[in-house]
Amino acid sequence: MASKVLSVAGVLGVGLLGFFACGSEVDEANRLFVLENYEGAIQIYEKVAPVESQKESEEAFFGMGRAYQMLGQWGSAKDCFVRLLRAHPRSELVPGTRIQIGQCEVKLGNPRGALLIFEEIEKTYPGEQTAVEAMYNISNLKAGFFGDDVKNARAAINAYHRVLGSTHAGRYVVQSHFGLGQCYMLLRDYPRAIGEFQAVLEKGPDTVWAAYARDQIFRAMRAFGNGRALGMLRKQQELWADFQQEFWRPFYGKERFAWRFPASRPVLRIHAVGFFTESQKAGPGREKVIYLTPTIRYRNYVFSSERGTVDRANRLVSCVGNVRCTDGLVPPRLMVTSGTLTLDTGKSRAIFSGDVQLEKRSAADVVQKVVAGELHLLLDSGNIEIPAKQ
Repeated sequence: MASKVLSVAGVLGVGLLGFFACGSEVDEANRLFVLENYEGAIQIYEKVAPVESQKESEEAFFGMGRAYQMLGQWGSAKDCFVRLLRAHPRSELVPGTRIQIGQCEVKLGNPRGALLIFEEIEKTYPGEQTAVEAMYNISNLKAGFFGDDVKNARAAINAYHRVLGSTHAGRYVVQSHFGLGQCYMLLRDYPRAIGEFQAVLEKGPDTVWAAYARDQIFRAMRAFGNGRALGMLRKQQELWADFQQEFWRPFYGKERFAWRFPASRPVLRIHAVGFFTESQKAGPGREKVIYLTPTIRYRNYVFSSERGTVDRANRLVSCVGNVRCTDGLVPPRLMVTSGTLTLDTGKSRAIFSGDVQLEKRSAADVVQKVVAGELHLLLDSGNIEIPAKQ
C-alpha cells in the first residue's frame, strides 16, 4: 500500500510552480517535463543544476529527481534528491524532498529505511502538511509491508486516525478510510472494516477508491458469513425478530383493531446488502442494527441510502449518503433527495438535511421544486414542513 508516484499536476504542486525561474533553460526543462519528455528534461536539468542561481538550481535538482521517478529509475531519483539536500539544506523544497526520498526507498525495496525517514519527518514538522503526508506514508507502510503483524496493523490504525484527525488531512481522507478498512480486514474485524469502506463510498463516491471499497465490502461480508461468524449472524437474526416486536409494541394498544388486518399496519421493511450490530454500553437490548445500502419501506414511502442504522430503543431509523425518498404508491408524485435522513417512527416524521431537494407533482402534473437545508415530511398526511432559519 505504498504511496504511488504523484501525477504531473501533483508534481508541480509539490514545489515546482512556486519556483518557476526566468531562465529559459529551466523553463524549457519544465515544459518538456509537462509534455512527458522526461529524458529531454533530465538532460537540461543536469546541465543547469550545478551552475544556475539558487532557486533555479533547487528546481532543477527537484525536477530531475521527479523525472527519474516518472521513468521508474528510483536509484537515480534518490541521488538527485540527496544532491538537492546537500547543495541547498535550507531550501523550502527540503520537506517535500525528504518525502520523495522516503518514497524512493520504498520502491527500492527498503521499507524499513523508508519508515525511519517518514517517522523523522513527522517529528521534524509537527502540525504541518508535510507531517500529515509522512503519517499517511507511515500508515501505508505498516499496513502494507508489516500488516501481517497484529502490533503493526494496530499501529497503522493509530497512524491513519492521526491523519484523519489533522486539519491538513485533505486529499488523504478517503485513502485513509480505505487503509483503515484494509487493516481491520487483516485483524478480521469485519464489521469495522465494512464501516470504513462505507466511509469511502460516502466521502469519495466518484473516486477510484470507491470501486475498490465496494469489492472489499463484499469480501468482508463473505468472510463475515463463514463458520466462525455463524453464531453472530444467528444473534443478529434473533435481534431483528426481537426488534420487530419491540419496535411496534406502542401500536398494539392504540390501533388494536387495525392490527387484526395486516394491510392496515404501518409496514417497516428493510432490504440490504448486509447488516451487523453495534453493542451499546447500556447493556442488552440497546444494540443498533447497521445496514449497508438499505432500501426501507415505511407506510407508502420508499427510502434508499448507502448506509442505515436502526435504533430500536428510540424507534429511529437514520440514513446517510445519497438519501432518496419516493412515494411508493405513485413514484413520480414525490421525490426527495438529501445527504442524511432521520426517520422518526414515533412521530411518523421523516427529517431530511444536507442540501435537500424536493420535487413534487400535483394532479395537473405541475412540478413544484424546493431546495432547503432541512425539510420535514409528515408521513401520515404527506405534508411538507421547512423549518424557519434560526
